[in-house]
Amino acid sequence: MNEIVLADADREGETMTARVIRYDREQRRVQLAVPNTTVVFTLYGDGERFTGALGGRSFYWDAPRAEPTKKRVKR
Repeated sequence: MNEIVLADADREGETMTARVIRYDREQRRVQLAVPNTTVVFTLYGDGERFTGALGGRSFYWDAPRAEPTKKRVKR
């Protein structure tokens, strides 16, 4: 996962692409960089939805859900 698309919470249909620097599901945060700038910011969340603000705009990102692992049945 190199880049993610963030949705603008206040402007429906507007998005921003950001480069993932660090994704820490346990710490419940995603550190991002805005491409072609020196801007770095962090989204915080519950492991599924991450939210944060940058320059007076609020963004969110819904993390992909982990696929449930299938248990192997010994025969």
